[in-house]
Amino acid sequence: MPATDATNLPQTPNPAPLVIRAFWVLVVQSFQRHWRVRQMGWVAVGLLGITVMWVAAVTASPAAWGLENSRVRRFPITYRQYAEELLPSNRYAALVGSADNSLAHPAVTRPVNAIETPTPLDPLRDSFQNLILSVPHAILSSTVFVKNWAFTTYSRAVMLGAYLGFILPLFTLAYASGAIGTDRESRSMIWLMTRPIPRWAIYLAKFIGTLPWCLLFSGGGFAALCLAGGSLGREAFGLYWPAALGGTIAFSALFHLIGAMFRRPVVVGLVYIFFFEALVAALPGSLKLLSLTFYARSLMSNGATAVGYPANMLDVPGAVSSSTAWAVLTTATVGLTSLGMWLFARAEYRDDG
Repeated sequence: MPATDATNLPQTPNPAPLVIRAFWVLVVQSFQRHWRVRQMGWVAVGLLGITVMWVAAVTASPAAWGLENSRVRRFPITYRQYAEELLPSNRYAALVGSADNSLAHPAVTRPVNAIETPTPLDPLRDSFQNLILSVPHAILSSTVFVKNWAFTTYSRAVMLGAYLGFILPLFTLAYASGAIGTDRESRSMIWLMTRPIPRWAIYLAKFIGTLPWCLLFSGGGFAALCLAGGSLGREAFGLYWPAALGGTIAFSALFHLIGAMFRRPVVVGLVYIFFFEALVAALPGSLKLLSLTFYARSLMSNGATAVGYPANMLDVPGAVSSSTAWAVLTTATVGLTSLGMWLFARAEYRDDG
């Protein structure tokens, strides 16, 4: 019997290149399926538009984000005018004007408190009174204080509040939750499972294909808010973009997991955003360490304090170091993605609704 030539035996094709090709085809398809803005995405775009108009209106107003030109709540004057009226010369002018009923040059345009009335017959008391009441004018005359107040006010209201509070989570929820949730809604999950790649690779491919959209819309919202903030926004963009990037990726991993595990991922995500994140971030103690937003806030706070802004004016109590914040956000991203791959590979899916 003739010997069999090994070279004539049929060669079994190596499946690895096919699996890799199928993986990247699924990544591209996942990216293409998200080119349309989903319904939740339109909601996020609408809220972003309203927020941008509000930021632009405040920036264009005379007071802007500063304190000196803002109106005092009790009186129709600005804080700068109020501080000037507390100066000794103006208070004495008001005293003389009230004595001779002269209103030609009124020095004070509001009711004068008894503690503000000059006491020329008591030099010691008058000196301490003048010193104390001159402090507001001295503070508002400080360019450093005025700049710090404006930037930190903008940062608290726009970056820490509006952006991290709902713009970033809503955009990532709109796209990350639909990566696998869309297949479940369209009942194409069984077809997805027939791909010649492992289930965990399907989960990873869907995440990679969706992440650019999360970065695009979340980063675009961040840039729009900074642009509407004028010079303060441009400075904030340079200081806060790493926090926006890290927070977007971590939230995308979380909502991608929620989209794969729950039939109503948007509802679950909204509960997480407006109840868990909002509640935990406001609570004292160590419970806020469970919040992803807290670490993004810490990165923003550290970025601002690194260039000289006071940490207490940014109102991020208990902020952790930047290295710790990056470690937690990175661990959360990798951990949530790994957990999602593990659960997705073991879960049973049906397209019967």
